Amino acid sequence: MIKAISWILVIVVAGVSLWVVFALWTGIYSVYSIPPSKENPKGVTLLVSRDEGEPMFNSPDYKASEKKLEPRTGGLGFSNQEKKKRPVAIRTVYELPYIEWAYKKSLEPPEAE
Repeated sequence: MIKAISWILVIVVAGVSLWVVFALWTGIYSVYSIPPSKENPKGVTLLVSRDEGEPMFNSPDYKASEKKLEPRTGGLGFSNQEKKKRPVAIRTVYELPYIEWAYKKSLEPPEAE
């Protein structure tokens, strides 16, 4: 009986782990790190639903690259209006202890587009 429960638990943990890796890789989820501060002395790392244009590793100290606007030469133009970002509290999927590596990864300069 215990052996069967152990195997079921191993299969469930493996399935959840594969889902999280897949969701991070495809851009469904993002890792959001909040460093230790007065409000949160231990810090926290969150697994959140990713908003459009959000990097895989994010934090409150992340500096996004500025988007260049191309001058219009005339006529009608169609462009996507940027959606308002949802608060992290609403998008949180899972809360983890603070992971310094993920926070440092969020501070790396964004790749040139």
